[in-house]
Amino acid sequence: MPDKDIMEQKYRINRMTETGQLDEALAELDSLLEIEGESAFAYNKLGVIAARRGEMEKARDYFEQALAIDETFAPAHSNLGNIYREMGNLGQAVDCYRRAISCDSEYATAYHNLGVIYKQQGDLHKAVSHLKRAQRLQRVMARRELADISPRRKTQVTWWIVALIAAFLLYYRFRS
Repeated sequence: MPDKDIMEQKYRINRMTETGQLDEALAELDSLLEIEGESAFAYNKLGVIAARRGEMEKARDYFEQALAIDETFAPAHSNLGNIYREMGNLGQAVDCYRRAISCDSEYATAYHNLGVIYKQQGDLHKAVSHLKRAQRLQRVMARRELADISPRRKTQVTWWIVALIAAFLLYYRFRS
């Protein structure tokens, strides 16, 4: 499968996971694993799905498997931090979020999660700093995503315009 198709499949998996379509996301992940083999992305998403279903131990195992494949995969570090935070182990959660940031200094989610913990701990200065950083990074990421989507939309609009012109010409040709 070409890289573009795999990227689109990963995008669909992300959207399904975000919108709670967990069974559909699992089916897509099974397909992706057959095509791509084991990957940090796949195990991370399996962990997210397990966590959403309340299976925290299973989720932790998946996140650790993702990190065994790619120890620099920031989302798995951040998600593992979320598991530790849920378990009440804020120290380990902070360590995971910091590792995520050291792997990807522009990973907004890790800054956000770290800011939430600092807020819980009463360190408002650090909380505000990290939450503001997360917000800035999220805006940058959103702009990049829009820039990536724009060429596709332009192509679609162009085809619609061509189709309308063709229909208009056919209408006038056969109207007489």
